[in-house]
Amino acid sequence: MNTNCPNCNFKFEKEPGFFFGAMFVNYALGCAEALLTYFVANPFFKATFDLRIFPIIGIVILALSIFNIKLSRLIWIYIFKNYKK
Repeated sequence: MNTNCPNCNFKFEKEPGFFFGAMFVNYALGCAEALLTYFVANPFFKATFDLRIFPIIGIVILALSIFNIKLSRLIWIYIFKNYKK
């Protein structure tokens, strides 16, 4: 990850432990993706709750994990961004 933003020179590196909260944002993103995957894939199965949907949800979460880590850190930074100039 870059130390500073190339456009506005915003310093991304904060105090140690600052991005601990991004873990909770990442969890929320993962839950939202899992629910969305369930509702999209559920009509393709005959049973109301089919256990074969769990590997599909797991594959989607693993495929999007790198994207989620970066996005969660970005969201966490913008929650605490100081907009005063």
